[in-house]
Amino acid sequence: MNTALTIEYDGAAYFGYQRQNGQNSIQSELERVLQIILRRPVRAHCAGRTDTGVNALGQVIHFAGEPPKTLELLIYAMNSLLPKDIAVRHGALVPDRFHARFSCLRREYVYIIYNAPYRPGVLGYKALWRRGPLDWNAVRAAVPHILGEKNFASFTQAKLVKSGEPTIRRIDDLRIIEDGAYTYLHILGSGFLHNMIRILTGTLLDVAIGKTAPAEVGEILAKQDRLGAGVTLRPDALYFLHAEYEHYDQTVAQHHLRKMLLARAASPGR
Repeated sequence: MNTALTIEYDGAAYFGYQRQNGQNSIQSELERVLQIILRRPVRAHCAGRTDTGVNALGQVIHFAGEPPKTLELLIYAMNSLLPKDIAVRHGALVPDRFHARFSCLRREYVYIIYNAPYRPGVLGYKALWRRGPLDWNAVRAAVPHILGEKNFASFTQAKLVKSGEPTIRRIDDLRIIEDGAYTYLHILGSGFLHNMIRILTGTLLDVAIGKTAPAEVGEILAKQDRLGAGVTLRPDALYFLHAEYEHYDQTVAQHHLRKMLLARAASPGR
């Protein structure tokens, strides 16, 4: 058996999930703590490698083998040793064939935008502040142009496209949920390219301010040219929300934000 864990983290102090030489990362912190507890080298594979500064509320990792005693004791020990901005929320034993990345069916992210005359104080840099009016109905009209399996070369770094990295991805849904000054762009898909969600959201914000027409989003996608898309938005308002699996049930670990998003998805403001 392998062990799967659901973790959450504030990405502000880290250079993304993946281990990097000379840089602090989520993976390096998890593996450091697991090695102390399990007394052996451990590799912590994740559902999706978040970029520098990106947060997670429902990231999933797995490592080979089982905890020496119980999952409850493992999670308690990990949370005692991890930095305060990383926490384990749930765990389960999974089959040997389970892999946090390759067994993942779909991934969910949310980008939070705060639209008001003055900057927020509580969320601070954890939401993107926009002062002027935003037309979310125009953005909803643009959404059909990006749904389905498509080539998203326009929405990732040009150097990665030139290197030959495959750019075909599938977006199953993009929901726009308004809650007063806050708007949540909730995106669900098979997987995402480097910076893809932040560039895509930047392009949709261009639609919201009237700079780009809804139909132009489809044209930007078809051109497969990064220069036609919007800016790469800040990472600190982006959250890895959930990873879906066949053999790992996280029902008890769902975060209150995800519950709120799903509860409001069918509301008139969708």
